[in-house]
Amino acid sequence: MDPLSSKLWRILAGLATALSLILLAGMFVFPPCSGLIETAAGGSVPMKCHWTFRAEIPVAVLLLLVSAGQFFLKEPQLRRLSSIVIIGLGAAGIAITTDAVIGICMKEGMACHTTALFCRIIYGLLILAAGIQLFKADDVQRHKRTF
Repeated sequence: MDPLSSKLWRILAGLATALSLILLAGMFVFPPCSGLIETAAGGSVPMKCHWTFRAEIPVAVLLLLVSAGQFFLKEPQLRRLSSIVIIGLGAAGIAITTDAVIGICMKEGMACHTTALFCRIIYGLLILAAGIQLFKADDVQRHKRTF
């Protein structure tokens, strides 16, 4: 095994863990809009950006768990799988902020646009790090067991 590849894996796992923490914390630092929409019946409901970022929290928590778990993976198949899971969760996180899934407010000046941009950048960095890890998954030391 190339020691540089092993070190790169750990660095990227640390980066993914840190980005996941930043993503999770960022949703509370840059909260989405807090406005309500008046319904025809006279009631009020939260805007769709509220539900978007409610859906983003479990994605960020799963990203944190998977990326932190990468420190303990030694088998190439498990490393590859964890990278694919991170890429999939990152893509899902980006999709949630688009109108194809839930979306955000239509007004450009709303706070949810800042939060969505922040999340999309972090998800993009996570996808990039996991993509590099996907190609480095085979560079692990294989232990021979002796009995």
